[in-house]
Amino acid sequence: MSNPIFDGLNSKQKEAVEILSGPLLILAGAGSGKTKCLTHRIANLISSGVKANQILAVTFTNKAANEMKTRVEKLLGKTVASSAQPSMGTFHATCVRMLREDIESLDCGISRNFVIFDTSDSQGLMKMLISELGYDSKELKYKAVLSHISAAKSQLITPEEYGSSAEQNRFTRAVAELYPLYQKRLRDHNALDFDDLLQKTVEMLEASSKVLDKYKKRWQHLLVDEYQDTNFAQYRLVRLLADDHQNLCVIGDDHQSIYSFRGADYTNILNFEKDFPATKVIKLEQNYRSTGNILNNANSLIGFNETGHHKNLWTENEEGEKLVVREVGNEKDEGNLIAEQLQELKNSGEARYSDCAVLYRMNAQSRALEEAMMRRQIPYQIVGGTRFFDRREIKDLVAYLRLIFNPRDDISFLRIINVPARKIGPATIEVLKSYSNNYTMSLFEILETIDDMTELSEPKKEVLKNFRSQINGFQKIAQKEPISILLDRVIEKTEFLKWLDDGTAEGEARIQNVQELFSVAARYDSAEEPLATFLEGVALISDLDNYDDHSDSVTLMTIHASKGLEFPVVFLPGWEDGIFPSSNAQFSGEQLEEERRLGYVAITRSEKRCTITHARSRMFFGRTNFSAPSQFLEEMDEQCTERVALEADSFSPKRFYQRRKFDGGLKKATDSILHAPPSTRQEAVFGVAENTTEFAIGYRISHADFGEGTIIQISGDVLSVAFSGQGIKKIVASVAPIEVVE
Repeated sequence: MSNPIFDGLNSKQKEAVEILSGPLLILAGAGSGKTKCLTHRIANLISSGVKANQILAVTFTNKAANEMKTRVEKLLGKTVASSAQPSMGTFHATCVRMLREDIESLDCGISRNFVIFDTSDSQGLMKMLISELGYDSKELKYKAVLSHISAAKSQLITPEEYGSSAEQNRFTRAVAELYPLYQKRLRDHNALDFDDLLQKTVEMLEASSKVLDKYKKRWQHLLVDEYQDTNFAQYRLVRLLADDHQNLCVIGDDHQSIYSFRGADYTNILNFEKDFPATKVIKLEQNYRSTGNILNNANSLIGFNETGHHKNLWTENEEGEKLVVREVGNEKDEGNLIAEQLQELKNSGEARYSDCAVLYRMNAQSRALEEAMMRRQIPYQIVGGTRFFDRREIKDLVAYLRLIFNPRDDISFLRIINVPARKIGPATIEVLKSYSNNYTMSLFEILETIDDMTELSEPKKEVLKNFRSQINGFQKIAQKEPISILLDRVIEKTEFLKWLDDGTAEGEARIQNVQELFSVAARYDSAEEPLATFLEGVALISDLDNYDDHSDSVTLMTIHASKGLEFPVVFLPGWEDGIFPSSNAQFSGEQLEEERRLGYVAITRSEKRCTITHARSRMFFGRTNFSAPSQFLEEMDEQCTERVALEADSFSPKRFYQRRKFDGGLKKATDSILHAPPSTRQEAVFGVAENTTEFAIGYRISHADFGEGTIIQISGDVLSVAFSGQGIKKIVASVAPIEVVE
C-alpha cells in the first residue's frame, strides 16, 4: 500500500521529505511545490515518531500557516490528537506566545498581560511625544520617526545604541531623543509595538539561558518558510533556537528576494551553509506552473545576476506560446492594447477575466490601465492597493474641483473643509449645518453670512473666511485657465503636497498619485469647458467602477504584491528604463539585481501566456518622457520570445544596449557601466559615443507632439530640446518622432 505522505512527490521533493534531522536548505524555484514539500516533511516527521509539539514551523502570513495546518491534518488523518498539533504560525504570533510565558524573566518593566500597540496607537503616541519635546510637527514627521525606529528594532539596535550607530544629522539626533522616550511610554502602558515582539523575544532568550533552554528543548525541529525574506532579528531568533540541535529546515528562493525595503536580508539564505556547515542542500527545479517558453525567459533573465544560488527551472509542461514583447506608442495605447486583448480572451472563451492579471512596477501605473478597462466595462479589482480614482488624495482634489464648479455641493464641502487640516471641528460644522438648513443655502454659500454667526469665535470665523476667499479665487482661475493650471493652483495654494509629505514611502506614493493626476487633467485642457468636461469624465469612470460585482474580474496589482500568486494570463506593462528597472537602480549593482529578481517574479506568475509592453513615450507625473526599452528585454531568450514593434525594425533593444566584446557578454558590460565615472555612464548605457547622433547642438527640430524646438545639449542618443511653450524636454533621438527643420 502506498504511503500518502510520499504520493505525488517528485524525486527531489521526496528526498527533502525523507531527511529527518540536521540542517537542511531547500532551494525552491518558482512554482516548484514549495508548500507541498514543507507540509509533507512535517507529516513525515510526525509519522516517524517525532512528537508533534516538538515541531515549530514559522512563516510570514497567517494564510500560509493555516494552509500548512490544513494540509498536515489531511495527510495524517486522525492519527494526531488535536491537543498535540505542531506549532505553526507567523514569526510575530510565535513570539507573542513566548513572551506571554516568559517576558517577566527579562525584568524590562513589561508584564505578561501586555497589550500590543497597533500602527494607529504608535502614531498617536509619537505625535504626542513630538509635541511634548517642542519639535515642529511640520518638519519632523511622526511616521518617518517611527519608520527609523522600526528599522533599528529589526536590526536589534536598542535606544541606547541608536545614537552612536546612526549617521549624525538633525533628524537622527531627534530620533535618538525620541526613541528612548517612546520605549518608556510603551512601558508605562505595559505595551509592545509590532517590532518589539521580535526584539524583546531575542533579548529575552539572550538574557536567560534557562528560558532559552526551555524553548530549545520544546522545539526539537524547526522549519522556516520564505527564509530569504527574514531580517536580522528573525535570523537571530532562528539561530538561538536551532544552534544546538541543528534540526533546522529552511526553504526559500534567493531569486525571489524582493523585499529589501522592508529590511529583508537575502544573504541569510546565501550564508546558510556557512552558518551550518553540515547542511544538506536540495534544489527544487521542476516547475509545475508555467510553460517551457515562459520558464526559459525567466531563467535567461535571472541568469544575468551574479549573486545567488544557481538554479535552472524546467518543466514537463508543453512549450506553449512564446513570451510576447510589444512596443506601444504611449501609456494610453498600452492600456487600450491590454484591455482589447482581455476582451478578446474573454469573448473567444480562451480565458475568464479572473484568469488574467496585470502586474506593474508602481501603483501610479494603474491609472491608464483602469481608464481603459472602465471604458470597455471590463470588471477589475486592485489587490494590495486602491483604485486610482478612489484613492483618498485623488478624491480630495476632485472634491475641490467639484466645489469650485458647483458651490452647492455639500458633500465635497464636508470632505475638504479640513483637507489640509484647518481645525474645523464637529461643533463648528454643526453650526454651519444649522444656518444652512434655516436659510436654505449650501454650506459654502452660508459662509457669506459668517459674521452673523454669534456661536462661532472670531478665530474660527477668520479660518472660514479664508477658505471662502480661497475657493472664490479658484473659481476665477477656472474661468480663464485650463484644468491643469487650475489643479496646480489648488495644490499650491492649499499646500496639499506638503500636507501629504510625511516622510514615509506611503506619503511619497500619495504624492506620486497626485502628480499622476496631472496626466489625466492635461487631456481636458483643450476642451471647450475643461472643468465641466473633466468632472463629467471622472463621474463616468466612477459609475463604471461599480458595473460588475467582481465575480469574474481582472486582477491589477504591483509585482511586489503578486509574489506567491499565479495566473494563466499575465500582462506586464511599463518595461522601460527609469520605471523597470527603476531610475534608482540604474547605477547600483545591488539594486539592479533586486530589480532583476523582481522581473523574474513577474514572469513566473504566468502559467500559459505572458505579454510585456513598453512605450515609446509615457506621460508620467504630468510630464511626457521618451525612454529606452528596459535593459531586461535584451536579457530574454530570443528563441522563446516574439517581439512586436509599431513599425518594421522600429524595436531593437540592442540599439540601446550593445553587447560588449568582453568575456561574459552583457553581464560584463553592465558591470563596466556600474563602475564607470558618472560622466561616462550615459554613454555606456546607450551604447553610443558622445555626439554620435545625426543631430548637433543648435539644430532646429520638429516634434510630433511638442512642435518646434532647439537642441541645447546632446548626451549619446539623448537630446535636451527647448520647445516653444513646452519647456526643456529630454528625448531619445532614435525613437522620438522628430525631424530637422530646414
